[in-house]
Amino acid sequence: MAMQAPLWLYFPQQNQALQVIQLPTDNGSESKMVLAVLGFSNVNLPIVGILAIPQGSGDTDFHTVYERQLGDSDFLRAVVTGFCRPDASGHPSRVWLLNALDHTIQFHQAPFLHGFPPPAASVAAIDVAPVSHALQLFAPAITDEELASLMPSIMPSLVDIEYNYSCYTDNSLMQFEMTHSEDFDPIVTFPSVVSPSIVFHQDLIWRGEDTPMEITHRRAINHALNGSLWKRVLFVTKRIYVGSYLVGLQNPFEFLEKLPGALASDKCLLSNCFVMAVEMSHMTLQELHEHPLMVETQTSVQATGWDVLRLTFSKYIDSRNTEICKVIQGCILSDTGFSDTNKDDQDAKAAYFFQLLSSDDRNEVRQGILEIVQLHMFSELVWVSVFQNSSGLTKGNCQGRMADIFPEQIQGQDGLLGSGLVANLLTVVYHALHLWLPDRTPGRKLSAMHQIIMAALGNLYANEYQFPQFHEMMRKLPFIMISNVLPIDPKLLEPKMSVNDNRLRNTGDILPIVMYATDSTHPGLPNAVFTSLHSQQAMQEVDSSCF
Repeated sequence: MAMQAPLWLYFPQQNQALQVIQLPTDNGSESKMVLAVLGFSNVNLPIVGILAIPQGSGDTDFHTVYERQLGDSDFLRAVVTGFCRPDASGHPSRVWLLNALDHTIQFHQAPFLHGFPPPAASVAAIDVAPVSHALQLFAPAITDEELASLMPSIMPSLVDIEYNYSCYTDNSLMQFEMTHSEDFDPIVTFPSVVSPSIVFHQDLIWRGEDTPMEITHRRAINHALNGSLWKRVLFVTKRIYVGSYLVGLQNPFEFLEKLPGALASDKCLLSNCFVMAVEMSHMTLQELHEHPLMVETQTSVQATGWDVLRLTFSKYIDSRNTEICKVIQGCILSDTGFSDTNKDDQDAKAAYFFQLLSSDDRNEVRQGILEIVQLHMFSELVWVSVFQNSSGLTKGNCQGRMADIFPEQIQGQDGLLGSGLVANLLTVVYHALHLWLPDRTPGRKLSAMHQIIMAALGNLYANEYQFPQFHEMMRKLPFIMISNVLPIDPKLLEPKMSVNDNRLRNTGDILPIVMYATDSTHPGLPNAVFTSLHSQQAMQEVDSSCF
């Protein structure tokens, strides 16, 4: 066998580099194992890793291992391994060699070979004897004969170019207005590209720490934007930027807590969003460089470029979360079904949901999520965060939705609302409930709460038969329209006025969400004005030397 140099893949979750293997006896197929009593014809569960089991014939079978409930596989994750390879989904996963596992981990014949429910094609299952989570084992060195090259099915995870959004006001949750109408083609017109092109420009260089912008300077910039080339570019940049955080392309709570690496990642994110917005606006970086924004201050008129204008984005993520919190407060105070309208009932219901989400019991966290997503409040949050219309995203200053910039993150191939958006909104719900409760009420950091919610959602999304109402709601929400919400005014903390009879809207005005069959030949979200599939976006990435 011709020898090849070892291949290594870094796993940031474990802070470890693992050696990529494919045993030469592999026949190219993967079996499936499920941790717990379970069998499915279509396995859609969280993947733990891969088990390599030698056969009597001298072959080695690979089994992608799934977990039935969160925590079922903790005993296996505790075992240290030095190897990885593609799992059944084509993504790199850790590999445990059976002969390297401790003898106390026992594997048994699956008691339900045909699955339940319903009966389906047989999927092997394993029942595991309990072992200490502190178990630490090291796999022996792999032999030369076992070393092979990386399988073609391993593909690097493609992360959409991070996005941004608005430019001239922090209080922009409900309204975006453009003072002039210019042609702005739908994003769908972008040609397909294979990989992002690297962009370098002197105006993109961003090193060191920035000085916070004074409020008077920010106001002067907002005033100068009217009628300038920069207005649309910054507007679109903000939409993409904030949208990226909302749909989960980057963790907003780690950024707000200034966790290690989050601030550096934010610089790359914002810069990439700006470059994408420039392309979408049919401009060039050089054109903007040659036409700086002329900002009038008390003492002079300053030529201002991206190196200063980017500072106006520093508070946008915090401002967006604050405004969503206000919508939540408005839902609690109004007759939306959150609770009765008296203060004691509102306080009791807020405390109830907060205690469920704060619980160390995963089942209680999951129960809290199941109940919250069924509240009308959650539909209001989904609509106001990404589905409300705003002017300036499409040709001729037409209405467009932030969701349509991220169709693949908003609605998965299974038709469900994306878990990244759901997790972020639920984390903000947790924060709003915490603010509602008395001062000094103990709670979790939002970055930690976000991780807990993401773990619980993984279980909910993977088990439709067990959580049918959750799946029904997640399947409905991508179809949401303004007729399905009040909506809540974040400034007044109450529903908006009815246009027809000059009164506050109420739940009697809300129509049910209508689902319909979508045309697979025209991919995109339901009710979309335009769509921006990943393959159709202008894929550009700022050169790493700029940071």
